[in-house]
Amino acid sequence: MLAMWVPELPFQLACGRDGGLRDRALAFLNPESPRSPTLWFVNRLGRAEGLVAGMPMDRALRAAPGLRVLDPSPQVWWEAQGSLGDFLQHWTPQGQLLRLGEALVELQGTQRLFGPLADTATRMCRELADQHGWASHGGLSLSATAAQIAARAEHHLEWVVDGTEATFLAPHSLRRLPDLAPRLQDRFHRLGLRAFGDLQPVPLPVLAELTNSKLAPDLRARVRGEDRPRLPLLTERPGHVRHGWRLQPPCLPEEVALAARCLDWLWSDARHPRHLILRWWDVDGEPHTWRAAPEDLTAPPLILARRLQQAFLAGAPRRLLIREVELRLAWGLGRERSLFQDPIHARLERLEPALAHLRRRFPGHTVLPGWMGQGA
Repeated sequence: MLAMWVPELPFQLACGRDGGLRDRALAFLNPESPRSPTLWFVNRLGRAEGLVAGMPMDRALRAAPGLRVLDPSPQVWWEAQGSLGDFLQHWTPQGQLLRLGEALVELQGTQRLFGPLADTATRMCRELADQHGWASHGGLSLSATAAQIAARAEHHLEWVVDGTEATFLAPHSLRRLPDLAPRLQDRFHRLGLRAFGDLQPVPLPVLAELTNSKLAPDLRARVRGEDRPRLPLLTERPGHVRHGWRLQPPCLPEEVALAARCLDWLWSDARHPRHLILRWWDVDGEPHTWRAAPEDLTAPPLILARRLQQAFLAGAPRRLLIREVELRLAWGLGRERSLFQDPIHARLERLEPALAHLRRRFPGHTVLPGWMGQGA
């Protein structure tokens, strides 16, 4: 897979509008501190002069007289992130937009269309510069973690050959591991585990004691470069997921074990379902659809899975075989995360993993999400 990184995308957009900003120390004004202005984002030239995010603007201007402070335009940034997603869809259907200016896409299987993977990645970076004027770096590897860190090497394209992922990752600091919790970083640092190579030989039971039994296998695979995640479709919005099941050979409706399969799907995400659509196709290609009512979504998973099965049997004609089933879910608050997330929404989303644990422990009881009580 290929990790693409457009470094400092907000600053590249600003320099694209005003060429005089290039090769200058730049910073964006923090929109949440109107009385005492502080810096929000600082580009690398500003950081080289000692500027950091959160610094008061008056002190920053004294430290770097040539600093140019810009007004933030998050809507433009998110539109640019959407443009990056549209650009990637021309090359592959599978991928995921990460932080601003970062993306992870699956290129395996595109060789017959575009040629060798390294040539395809180089062409993507070149065409992104031609179409949008954005300078980007790429990391190519079978491991998602190795690809992301390789992209940060700031070479035009860094290719980690299959079988060398652990060797490539070993000298890098664990603080570069994407989405590693700060408390775990501090714990590993106190124990002397500061690089990928320090954590790679740690046995799984010991790693489970240092973290937890659920996180340890995934963390072990990431530090060794053995992670091979299945990426979603780029056309899916954040917070949405699509589960497909193709029946080979086609089955009669009563022979489809939909309840057990849907229960696994419902428990595949820690958040609470907000919308649910069940679709299926018979051997004649005719589509059928069932939408869950609000009272269905608040039911316990065991009951919701049975309702899905009952709705499927009621709507599926018995004389025809079923060849494909698809479940579409919208999770959590049902909203895309914005740059300025409401604090109450952030707190409610942090509760979702605890709610998921309760739903698994008491599958026959109703566990309502926190946002159900917002209107009360």
